[in-house]
Amino acid sequence: MSFQRSSFIRKSSVLVVVIFILGTVALAWQAQKFEIDASAETLLMKTNKHYIVAMQSNERYQPQEFILIAHKPKEKNVFAKSVLTRLQRISEELKKIERVKNVRSIADVPIFVGASDISSDTQPESLTWESKKYSSEFMRKSLKRHPLYEGLLVNRKQTTLSMQVVFESHSEEVKLRGQIVDIKSGLLTRELTEDEKVRLSVLENRKRALDKELNKIRSQEIVKIRSILEKFSEKGEFYLGGASLLRHQLIEIIENDLIVFGSIITAIICLVLWFLFRKVRWVLIPIICCGVSVVFTLGLLATLGLKATVISANVIALQIILSLATMIHLIEAYQEHLERKEYKNQLDLVVNTVKSKVRPCFYAGVTTSIGFAALIFSGVQPVISFGWMMVIAMCVTLFVGLLLFPALLVTFCCLQENVQKHGFIERAMAWSAKLVVLRPKLLVILSLFVTGLGLIGCFKLSAENSFINYFAKTTDVYRELSFIDKEFGGSTPLDILYTIPKSEKKADLIVSAKTVQKIEDIQSMLSEIEGMGSLTSIADFTRIAQAVSGKPLTEYELTAFYRLLDKNLRDDLFGTYFSKENGQVRISARIEDSTKDLNRAHLMKSIHQGMEKLGIGKDDYTLTNLFVLYQDILARLVNSQITTLIIVYAAMIIVLVLIFGNIKVAFISIIPNLVTTATIMGMMGLLKIPLDLMTMTIAAVAMGISVDDTIHYVHRFLQEKTSSEAVKRTHMSVGYALIYTTSVITLGFGAFVFSDFVPSVLFGFLTAAAMIVALVTDITILPVLLTKYVKRV
Repeated sequence: MSFQRSSFIRKSSVLVVVIFILGTVALAWQAQKFEIDASAETLLMKTNKHYIVAMQSNERYQPQEFILIAHKPKEKNVFAKSVLTRLQRISEELKKIERVKNVRSIADVPIFVGASDISSDTQPESLTWESKKYSSEFMRKSLKRHPLYEGLLVNRKQTTLSMQVVFESHSEEVKLRGQIVDIKSGLLTRELTEDEKVRLSVLENRKRALDKELNKIRSQEIVKIRSILEKFSEKGEFYLGGASLLRHQLIEIIENDLIVFGSIITAIICLVLWFLFRKVRWVLIPIICCGVSVVFTLGLLATLGLKATVISANVIALQIILSLATMIHLIEAYQEHLERKEYKNQLDLVVNTVKSKVRPCFYAGVTTSIGFAALIFSGVQPVISFGWMMVIAMCVTLFVGLLLFPALLVTFCCLQENVQKHGFIERAMAWSAKLVVLRPKLLVILSLFVTGLGLIGCFKLSAENSFINYFAKTTDVYRELSFIDKEFGGSTPLDILYTIPKSEKKADLIVSAKTVQKIEDIQSMLSEIEGMGSLTSIADFTRIAQAVSGKPLTEYELTAFYRLLDKNLRDDLFGTYFSKENGQVRISARIEDSTKDLNRAHLMKSIHQGMEKLGIGKDDYTLTNLFVLYQDILARLVNSQITTLIIVYAAMIIVLVLIFGNIKVAFISIIPNLVTTATIMGMMGLLKIPLDLMTMTIAAVAMGISVDDTIHYVHRFLQEKTSSEAVKRTHMSVGYALIYTTSVITLGFGAFVFSDFVPSVLFGFLTAAAMIVALVTDITILPVLLTKYVKRV
């Protein structure tokens, strides 16, 4: 290399390092804006019709924002004066929180059932325990099977009480939400106009900014609530539930995963790199490059407005692992060139290393990106976002790996004098190469057997899963969700919206007796379905009225009697469950998510069959809310899995043909990855690991990552001139890099076991398993096929 060219490359390397430093500083500033979003909207496509119907229902009935606090006192008698007095004290402290509108407990709501001194002029507040100081026995009998309070303020076993902390709605949020729903409702029947799209974008941006501020306030409120409850912790156990609480806990999990995974994986990487190469440079330079890649990616994601969800919380960990895999191939190539002693200086060595690896590294990066890009076509919103984020991350990884890594080597490192080798790897590679040459038929038979077993397992795949079981059993979110789910009639909301036929409507009545009877029939049918928890509707009001009067009420008595209720309670009951303008009644149900072997699809089918038996047509009712939205996602998972696999394999074959310029080589290269995919998907089926929002990405992700090693192996194999020595030479060169990258990736993904989010644990386990299978296939069946069908001189 001429002196002038050498000088130019050195100056260029310094310039590259400087540019990366400046870029890192700039994007680090931008990365501060990177946000975490744990709202329900992150799970759904914005044009999803089920989602729009749910938005309409929430807008129409405006169920109040609340947090449920369950209290299991140490006292055996939950209606003891000490317990109810404690609830009052807690309520008073909770009411001091600025946004708290009301705190409702069994101590301060009117006890209608069993009250004998009710007359037409009785005030509701005079029927409370707080006012009357009813006896424990009276409370126990009155609240047994109470149509309104059981499952809300007291559990069926009467061992736990609860408080409903109701919050004031933000007027601007209510206004924006209403305007957004009005526009989005048009999507149910037509495409939006350009003006509507522009206005919708403006409104959503305003609401997004407002939600950001309100979510901060909600998180602060939860901290304050826990602080208040801590004062009474010696008196019993407390469990919290509610949508805002779940969002807060999910954000904590995401933040923990981002920090913990990043830290643990970085530590693992440092140890592995030191063990493999025993040189400080091979620890520092990769870590610096990984850090720069992460900062660049976070900055770009923040700029593009992409947010971390529970599904994409592992983006940073993934990027660190994949960045390191690229650099290990470069390090191994550098050491291979060094062993030949063909280059007298560091500059020549680095330049020729990059020349030899730029194509396979670039191709590997492209194929990995394709694996992630296939997720964009999944039709499941969080998976789509995850796909986009990883495509961006892979582009950054390639950019940093092929520019910054060699620039740092040229600028700061001198020629290395020796290469660290590991005897056990040499022996393993030599044994593998010998097996390929001497026992090719055996390897083919074993590969076919494993693939066949995997295909059998694939037919056992399912998409059923419990939302509660997404969380580790040691977490507070699991403990609280499961307790409330079991003791207070379920945790996943499901709404049945019944449209009142004209034949049942009467102008001078709030609701006719015929409609009430129909609602009671529906509730009776629903209560018989396994997994169905508490049920609430306007029919509960009629049961209270009948219990108080001692006899069935006429339609007109019923209409008059409801005015006896406390205004807030009346608004909750009728405003939340009845829409006079739309002629519609809402039955609010909660599904017991902890029900063993709960089959959501079967539950939905049972509801439809039950409604049909009651003579209610599908056009006369609608199922909506979170249960329906989640079931819709689960129903899409299997189809999405098939779609993403077809896309990723089709794209891979095309890319491999372009890379190697040979259709035969391309199809041979894809076979080890087919074996890997079948094995991992079969493992899921045989081990009864259901598809969820994260495990559905395994096939595409594993394919995208594992094909990298395949490309490096085939690229090196094709460089050999003689067929007899190709396997051994390739094993003894690229084989090192395959072992190293597989070790790092497997250990890196193994760190996911520390996550509190079970899908992340499964994702890590399955991806690590996929990498081990991919390594085995790349050093066994791949060279067997290459040797047989790609003839050399």
